[in-house]
Amino acid sequence: MKLEKKKSKIKIGNLLKRTRKSLGYTQEDVAEMLDLASRYISDIERDKTKGSVDTLVKLCNIYHITPTYILQEYLDIHDDFKIDPDLIGFYELTAHDKKVVIELIQYMNKKDK
Repeated sequence: MKLEKKKSKIKIGNLLKRTRKSLGYTQEDVAEMLDLASRYISDIERDKTKGSVDTLVKLCNIYHITPTYILQEYLDIHDDFKIDPDLIGFYELTAHDKKVVIELIQYMNKKDK
């Protein structure tokens, strides 16, 4: 079975940069959290390097995202399973605010039916 070729080169830097900025972190903040040089974070965000799997996992933990979120554009999965980038930050909300968002979604789903 031949795999469908999505893109010739995996580029995750811009997505990581947008995610970092959406959380209000600087490259220096992230570098300090990871005990790495800020230049290394810059190189990852500019697709000069991919970073190690360890670094990717640590970035996912800091940004509260999954590797699937980062790589979904390159995976052969249904669009229904792709994660909406606008949901970044949901898990950082207070328990009350999460509940309000979930109730709003439930209300909107009922309204559309």
